[in-house]
Amino acid sequence: MSTVGRNEPCPCGSGKKYKKCCEKENVVNIDTLVSQELDVLQAQLYDYIATAQSTEMEESYHHYLAKMDLMQADPDIYEMAFVSWYGATQKDADGVRLIERFVDKQLSTVTRPQTAEVLESWKNVRVTAGTVEKLDDNTLRVEEAITGDVLIVTEKFGKLEENSFFLGLLLPNGEKYLPFAQYFIYPAIEKAAMELVKIRFEQGEFGNLHDYLSGQYLEIADVGFVLYSAEKKKTGKAAASTKTTDETDTAKDSDEKSEEAIEGVEIWKTPEYVEAITSLQSFLTEKGEDKKESELLVAVLEKYFYTERPTIRNPKIYSGALVDMAKNIDEISIRHVQKELAEYFDVSANSISRRSKQIWESYQDTVNELLKTTKA
Repeated sequence: MSTVGRNEPCPCGSGKKYKKCCEKENVVNIDTLVSQELDVLQAQLYDYIATAQSTEMEESYHHYLAKMDLMQADPDIYEMAFVSWYGATQKDADGVRLIERFVDKQLSTVTRPQTAEVLESWKNVRVTAGTVEKLDDNTLRVEEAITGDVLIVTEKFGKLEENSFFLGLLLPNGEKYLPFAQYFIYPAIEKAAMELVKIRFEQGEFGNLHDYLSGQYLEIADVGFVLYSAEKKKTGKAAASTKTTDETDTAKDSDEKSEEAIEGVEIWKTPEYVEAITSLQSFLTEKGEDKKESELLVAVLEKYFYTERPTIRNPKIYSGALVDMAKNIDEISIRHVQKELAEYFDVSANSISRRSKQIWESYQDTVNELLKTTKA
């Protein structure tokens, strides 16, 4: 067991060397001291990000809040999730993240080499999602989506149900990880959530899971509320865990608010929705349309399904409607006449026209938001 060196400052804070102070009274475990110091640094990191002042951060906060249909039910959870995500993943005009600035600033104040080494590694924060299993009261095993990597996460955890889905920002701590600020554990939705992550990852041009989740973290957290709340409504299971590293468990209050907000919501990505999205993608690919412009149309259709939950009889009407709707968007070049679309999707031109008009009237703002994102 590693202990405090005899010539090191005594951990009691007296200012004396350990050998001239508390050495005779007890042996102090350095690992425990490092853990305590890391806890303090985590709290300082969160405060550093939360108090950062920038127009970009403020605009981003309100931009995502407007899209977080269910996380709006609990502003405290949203704020903590946003602050931790933004500081850990988003770069400023100089290409530097707030977590990097914090680490560089604090390194000079950390005297213990073990603590400094871990702090330096926090620049490599890992955004992850996957299946979670509780090994003991202080250890979680996360099998990561896409990569299949097994990550060991240490924290004081409560009861954990089987088939739970984990989403969080992980700070390296040697070969293990510490969860940073807000993280999410959703019971009973592991299969649906993992499939969602897989589908969205494959739709985009991402080098790895970390890059994908760095941009989609808040959306996945919000969809987790949708999936879990719908599942809970069917089964009557207990509340999802929305944990923080200061051991604040706000799950119960959040769940009560969320349940009220999602009355009548269905599981996201029904077979009909998937068929409509897949048919749209197939058409755009077959016609050789621009990839980014195609992704924009797919994203609008996903957003429409996610927020409106329409009951679909013929999914391909929606596929054709999104292509037809493109004629309203000056910034993209996709143009196909309704007759061509009706023949390809084997539906009536009138059905495509009606649905296209309805979606455009309701989702012009969404299209404009997504256009800004693709240009950024």
